[in-house]
Amino acid sequence: MNFTYRPLTEDQIKEILQKSLTLTEMDLKERVKKDPVYFPHLFSEPKDIEIAAFIAAQFSYGNIVQIMAFLKELFSRIGTRPKEFIISGEFSKLKGLYYRFHKEREIELFFFTLRNILSIYGSIEELFSHVYKGDTTKAIFSLRERIGIPAGELKFFFPLESKTNPLKRWNLFLRWMVRKDGIDFGIWNLLRPRDLLVPLDTHIFKVAKCLGWIQKNKKDLEAAKEITAKLRLISPEDPLKYDFFICHFIGIENKCPGIKRDLCKGRCIFYG
Repeated sequence: MNFTYRPLTEDQIKEILQKSLTLTEMDLKERVKKDPVYFPHLFSEPKDIEIAAFIAAQFSYGNIVQIMAFLKELFSRIGTRPKEFIISGEFSKLKGLYYRFHKEREIELFFFTLRNILSIYGSIEELFSHVYKGDTTKAIFSLRERIGIPAGELKFFFPLESKTNPLKRWNLFLRWMVRKDGIDFGIWNLLRPRDLLVPLDTHIFKVAKCLGWIQKNKKDLEAAKEITAKLRLISPEDPLKYDFFICHFIGIENKCPGIKRDLCKGRCIFYG
């Protein structure tokens, strides 16, 4: 059964989120082990963390079980020094590796592109500093030209400009690099947390629909911007503060259907 209800105010949502987040901080650390962010947490050197985070974020699509299995295999081949592995250019260890529609050739090309980036710029942050002019979306779309990626190659990892692509995996990577808490690393200085855009996935989208933050049914760039604007009302300086919590605890664990129903009672913290 579906029903209408009075929407919660930003202050009410913030209070609910902060209280729930405080109660689940220890559980959050355990959940990191079940999330792609776990893999960059295996490393301590900032340059290794950055590379590991970029790789993990770019392959964070599809079923979470499949994602974690692939990343486990991939990082077992990369070894304990991701940056050294990339710079070496010795990618024979990747032979036979594939993930969903990405076959060995494209994965190898992805790694050679990373090698070029590190050889020229030293880090992904330094590369990003050459294209970032106050808008992360425009910066991401301008990377292809900056790096010189051939037409038709690596469009999934370095996307062409689009008005619809929400850039979920890139925004996930940026969140990991810019924010700092028990989940995110905060090793970049180029951006501030308030500059970030929500890494929009199905779970965040459904929760946003349920809360009335968006009316549209399309999970696109405009939806990501609208949801981020709502999150900014709750936490102006750090709009993605509750992103991990909303995604994992409300979206995944509670299986948010995107509309408030009787079955949400006793499961969802926003039920009222």
